[in-house]
Amino acid sequence: MSNTATTWKNLGLGAKLAISNFVFVAIVLSLLIGSISYSLMGMIEERSISDVTEKTKLLVELIDSADKELQSRTALLAKAWQSSLAGTFELDPTTMDVGGHPAPTLRLNGQPLNAEFALVDQYTSNTGAVATVFAKTGDDFIRITTSLKNEQGNRAIGTLLGQAHPGYKIVSEGRTYVGLATLFGKQFMTRYDPIRDEQGQLIGLSFIGLDFTDYLVSLKSTMREMKIGKNGYYYVLDTGSGDRYGKMVLHPSLEGKDMLDTKDTDGREFIKEILEKKNGIIRYPWINQEMGESQARDKIAAYAYLPSWNWVIVGSTYLDEYTGAVTTMRNSYALVGLVLILLLSSGLNWMIRRMIFTPMGRVILAAQAIANGDLQTTLRVESEDEVGQLMLAINNIGQGLSGVVQSVREISHGIATASHAVAQDNSDLCARTEAQANSLEQTDVSMEELRQAVQHNAHGAHQANQLALGASEVAAQGGTAVSEVVNTMQGINAASRKIADIIGVIDAIAFQTNILALNAAVEAARAGEQGRGFAVVASEVRSLAGRAAQAAKEIKALINTSVERVEQGMVQVDRAGTTMTEVVHSIRKVTDLMGEISAASGEQSHGVEQVGGAIHHIDQVTKENAALVEKMAATAVELQNQSDELVRMVSAFRVGDSDHSRPKLRALSA
Repeated sequence: MSNTATTWKNLGLGAKLAISNFVFVAIVLSLLIGSISYSLMGMIEERSISDVTEKTKLLVELIDSADKELQSRTALLAKAWQSSLAGTFELDPTTMDVGGHPAPTLRLNGQPLNAEFALVDQYTSNTGAVATVFAKTGDDFIRITTSLKNEQGNRAIGTLLGQAHPGYKIVSEGRTYVGLATLFGKQFMTRYDPIRDEQGQLIGLSFIGLDFTDYLVSLKSTMREMKIGKNGYYYVLDTGSGDRYGKMVLHPSLEGKDMLDTKDTDGREFIKEILEKKNGIIRYPWINQEMGESQARDKIAAYAYLPSWNWVIVGSTYLDEYTGAVTTMRNSYALVGLVLILLLSSGLNWMIRRMIFTPMGRVILAAQAIANGDLQTTLRVESEDEVGQLMLAINNIGQGLSGVVQSVREISHGIATASHAVAQDNSDLCARTEAQANSLEQTDVSMEELRQAVQHNAHGAHQANQLALGASEVAAQGGTAVSEVVNTMQGINAASRKIADIIGVIDAIAFQTNILALNAAVEAARAGEQGRGFAVVASEVRSLAGRAAQAAKEIKALINTSVERVEQGMVQVDRAGTTMTEVVHSIRKVTDLMGEISAASGEQSHGVEQVGGAIHHIDQVTKENAALVEKMAATAVELQNQSDELVRMVSAFRVGDSDHSRPKLRALSA
C-alpha cells in the first residue's frame, strides 16, 4: 500500500490526470453498463420465469384436457357397463369359492355373478375396456368376476379392494370414484360405481378400466423430448399415498426413483417444498451430475398440480440459459466501453498536454531558473487563461525577488559592517569583564580569609568571655573563702587567747602544786620513816609540777607567738579579702567587657560574611556576565560569518533593472 502511494506521488501531473480521467470514465461507463445489465437481467429473469410458468401451465392444461377426455370416455364406458348390469341385485351370504377364496354370492336378477365371465368378456370384447364386479364382504369388497388378467393370463379374482386403495373411502360411502391405476404393468383410467340392492344398501361395486398405457407412453415420450430453453426439461412427481409419494414419474434420467429427500447444493429439500405447495415457482442451485455437470448453477422451476392424476408437473431450466444473451451483450458493451474509455482518455490527455502541460513545462523551467538564482528570467505570455495568469505571476515573482535581492544585498553589507564593529566591541568588553572577574575573585579570596580571621577572633573572644566568667566565679568563691578564713583566723585568735588564759591557770596550778609538794615534802621529812614514801611522792609531784610549769611556760610562749602571728595573719587576711573583693569587681568588669567584645566580634563576623557573600555573588554575576559576553562575542562572530555568507549568497543572484514597471495580475476567472 505504501509503495503504491509513493508511486502515485512520484507520478507526473499529466499521468495523474490521464489515470484519473480513465478511472472516472471507466467508473461512469461501468455504472451505466452495470445498471443496464442489472435491469436487463431483472427483465430477462422475469421473462424466463414467466416463460417457464406459461409452458408448464400449457403442458398441465394439455394433460388435463387428455384427462378430461379419458374421464369422459370412461363415463360413457361405465354407462355401457351399467346397462349390461341392468336389473335387480341382491347379496346372498352363502359363500362361493372364487379364485380359491370364499366370497358371498352376488346375484343379478337371481343369477349369481360369481365366476361368471361371459358378461365381462362380452363387454371387453365390445368396448376394449376391462370390467370387474365386486361383492361386499365385511368392510371390504372382493372381486367375484373380471375380464382383467395378470401377466400370466390369469383373471384377477378372489382379491380384495383393500383399505389402502385411494378410492376405498369414497366407494365405502357409496360414491363414485374415478382415478388412475396401475394394474399389472398397465395404466388405466378407472371408475368405481356403487351397486345397491332394492333397499338401497351398498352390496357391491361395478368397475371399468380404460387402458391408456400407449397414450401415457406417448405422452411421456413427448414430454421427455420437450425442452425449456437449451437444456431445460419437464419432470413429474407423484403425490399419491404410501410409497408412491415423492417418486419420480417422469424424468430424463431419474424416472422411478424416490426423490423425497433430495437436496440442492445449499442443503435445501426443494422436492418436499414442491410437493407441499403443489403450485408455484422455486429457485435453487443445482448440479446435474447425471448430465456431467460439476459446478452449481441457479435453476428456476415452475410447478403445477394435476389432482386427478396425483401429479405435480415441474418445468425447470437453468437461469443462465435465458440470461446468457444478456451476459454476452453486457460483455460486448464492456468491450466497446473499454475502447471508448481509451479513446476518450487519449483525446483528453492530448488536449490537456497541449493546453496545460506544454505551457506548464515552460513555467517549470522558469521557476527552476529563478530557484537557481537567475531572476532575469521572463516568460512570454500568450493567453489570458489560468496558465497565462500563472506565467504572469512567475514574471512578477522574478521581478519582485530581484528587488528584494537588491535590498537584501544592501542591507547585508550594512549588517556585515555592523557585525564587525559589534564583534570588536564585544572583544574589548570581554577582556575588561574578564579582568574585573579576576579582581573580584581575588577580593573574594581576601574576604574569605578576613571572614575566617574574624570568625577566629569572635571564637577567641567568646572563649575569653567564658574564661572571664569562670574567673569571676572563682574570684567570687575566693573572696568568700578569704572571708571564711578571716572569720576562722579571728576564731583561732580568740581560741589562742583562751588557751593563753588556760595556760596561765595551769601555770598557777603548777605553782600551787609545787608549793603544796614542797609543803608535803617538809611534812614528810618531819614524819620520818613513815613519811619517806610520801616524801618521795611529794618530790615526784613537785618535780612533775615543775615540769608542768616549765611546759606551761613554753606553751604560753608558743601560744603568745602564735597569737602574734595569728594577729599578723588576720591583718594580712583582711588585706587579702579587701584585695580579693577588688579583684572580683575588676574581673566582673573584665567579664562585661569581654561579653561586649564577643557580641561585637559576632556582629563583625556576620557583617564580614554578608560582605563576603555579596562579593561572591558579584563575582558569580561578573563571571556569568563574562560568559554572556563571550557568547555575545561568539554570536557576533557567527553573525559576522553569516552576514558574510549572506553577502556571498545574495551576490549569486543575477538581477536586472528593478525600477521598470511590473505587470499586474488580473483576477482569475471562475
